[in-house]
This record gives sequence, structure tokens and C-alpha cells, in this order.
Amino acid sequence: MLSLTNLLCDHAAGNERLRYGHTTSSANATPRPVVVWGVTKACNLRCVHCYASADANPAPDELTDTEGFALLDDLRTFDVPAVLFSGGEPLVRPSTVDFIRHAHALGLSATLSTNGLLIDEAMADRLAHAGLKYVGISIDGTEGRHDKLRGKQGAFKESLAAIDRCRQRGIKVGMRFTVHALNREDVPEILDLCRDHDVQRLCVYHLAYAGRGGKMQKVDLTATQTRGVVDYLAQRCRIDHATGSTLEVLTVGNHSDAAYVLMMLEREGTARARTVAERLRGTGGNRSGCDVASIDPMGNVHYDQFSWHYTCGNVRHTPFSRLWTEATDPRLHILRNRAPHLPPRCRKCRFLELCNGNLRTRAEAATGDWLGDDPSCYLTDDEIGLHEPAPTPNSPPQSSLI
Repeated sequence: MLSLTNLLCDHAAGNERLRYGHTTSSANATPRPVVVWGVTKACNLRCVHCYASADANPAPDELTDTEGFALLDDLRTFDVPAVLFSGGEPLVRPSTVDFIRHAHALGLSATLSTNGLLIDEAMADRLAHAGLKYVGISIDGTEGRHDKLRGKQGAFKESLAAIDRCRQRGIKVGMRFTVHALNREDVPEILDLCRDHDVQRLCVYHLAYAGRGGKMQKVDLTATQTRGVVDYLAQRCRIDHATGSTLEVLTVGNHSDAAYVLMMLEREGTARARTVAERLRGTGGNRSGCDVASIDPMGNVHYDQFSWHYTCGNVRHTPFSRLWTEATDPRLHILRNRAPHLPPRCRKCRFLELCNGNLRTRAEAATGDWLGDDPSCYLTDDEIGLHEPAPTPNSPPQSSLI
């Protein structure tokens, strides 16, 4: 995750040490990942871009409640920084609130990723009493667009109502928005919704070619469109924070954004570019297989939440802590030091330490090679240093989304 508000406005959300500290630890130390646990494949919606390909039914042989509690115990002992309960729709599983309560009792930071449709007044009370501090709720655009992409009329209003209920109980809310060609024009309205509903964080996800999202490659943003979205987000961050906004704005799933923001600051010719470059080096770029892990409903371990097509092991056979420490799976082993294995364009890129080769699942979906080029890199050869850099006009970034 790239925090535009921190990089551009020095907004502090309290998690900067976690975000920028990945390259300061010993190279021989086992990374402690944020773990995304899909507690069930069942979902009450059928979203067109779902990376889990969720449907109405649980997957066969999902982890039992007893196994789930044992998994959380292991994650706490392993000292992971956080666990994110996901799905499918996690609240379809009745025991998810019990899992959240157990994680809270262990002192394990727990967050929830949900569509919000099951958060009525009673559920909001249960989540608050279970100790939940943060919930991410997905919004895909303005009302008509959201309902169409989610496959349910009225879903937009129900999700906004869930946001309001969580805020009324003091639960921090993050709005999650996956941007593509079908909804990019809704970005201004999404920012306005965050303001109007007291949302603390907006996560703008780039499209991952995983699950049903793999069928949406044809509506992914072009390089020009991606630049327009990032330019607009950057401009709004600066304007809104100058007038007192405390909304944290992040982009997720495309580490080309890090290089693009740095170039934006370099064009402006301020000393801030050096400060931001140091922060970005501290992120280590994409950290799949290192500081990000995913566990699916059956206990299969994956190197991030978009890589359910590839399994590194199973917690029923090997505790997660041991599996992550030993890293005997070939892909997991390579991801701990991936730079020498990346395609030539990445290895030669001047921003390699800020990006780390971007999203491997998207590269595999597009090229058939998990170590191939990620097609969502929107930087030119000149910009990444493959040729002599072209003259850059000293002008502010464009704010248009068109």
C-alpha cells in the first residue's frame, strides 16, 4: 500500500513504522507478514472482479472453528503484525465474530474486509463488542455503477448504511475501491463519499488479474488513464488536506505508483523528493511472500491474497509459522530475494528498489510466466532509465481523469 497522503502531505496514520520499515531488518530474519485469511468462500454477492471467485456456497473442507482458533494462536505466537479477515464474505460464516474476539483477546491486531451488507445494527454491536477497531468496506462507484458491478440492486445504500453504523460505534472505516475503465470517472464522487460518511481511509486498488478479475483485463486502465487517476488523487490529497481533511488515501496493487509519485516530486524540484525517496526505499516495493501472506478457507497458504491459484503449503500439515520461516516452496523462496529473477526491464529499472517487480500474479495472468513483465507498469523506458531521459516539461501533473 502506498500512502499518498503521507508522501505528499505528511499525514501520519500511526502505521508508518510498519509501512516503511521493511528494509531495515536483518536480511536473514524471517519476515512477519500481515496475513489475509479468507475464512470462507461463500458470499452473498457475485462481484465481477472478485479475486476469490466467491459464490453462494462455502468451499468443501474449510477450516473448522477449532482449526481456525489454533491458526490464530499460531499467528500470535509468530508475532505477525495483523490478521485481516476476508472471504468470500467473512460475515456469512457465523464464527467470524468469534475469531475476531479471539484475536483481540490474544492481542493480535484484527481487521475485517466486507461488503457490509450483513452489518445491521445487531451485527455492528457484535463487532464493536468483539474489539474490532477497523473495517474495510467495498464501494465500486456511484450508486448505479456499484449495484451493477456487485450484482444486487440496493447494495450501494446497504454498504453506506454499514459504514455509518460502524462509525457510530467508533470503529474506524476504510473504503475500498477497485478502479478500472468502467468506474474511473467515479473517483471524485468516491472521495466525496468518504468525506460525507466520516471515512478515515480510502484504498484505491488497481485491478488484479485474479479470480473473476482475470476476465476483466480488457477493461483495465491504459497507462494514460492510470496516470490520470493517480494525478487526480494526488491533487485532491493536497487540496483536501490543505483545508483540514484527515482522510488517508492509499493506492494498492501497483508499485509503479511509487516511482510515479517520486517523479512528480522530482519535477517540482523540491527537497521533499529526497525525503520521499528514502521512505519509499523503506517499503521494499511489492512484499508478496515476505510481509504479505494469504490463507484460503481450506488452510492453503499463498504468497498474497491474489495468488490463490498457487499453493505454498497448508496449515493443516505444517503450522504457518514454520512454513513461512522455512520457505521451502520454490516460489516463496524466490520471493524473499526476487530481484535477480525478474525480467530484464525490471532488473535495469532505476526504481527497482521502490517497486520490486510489481504484482507477480498479474504478470503470470498476462504472460504465462510468474516472473514475466507486469503489464500494469505504466512507466516509459525513458522514465525508468533504459534510455537517455527525454526532456521533462516543468509543469504540474494533469488532474483530469479523462
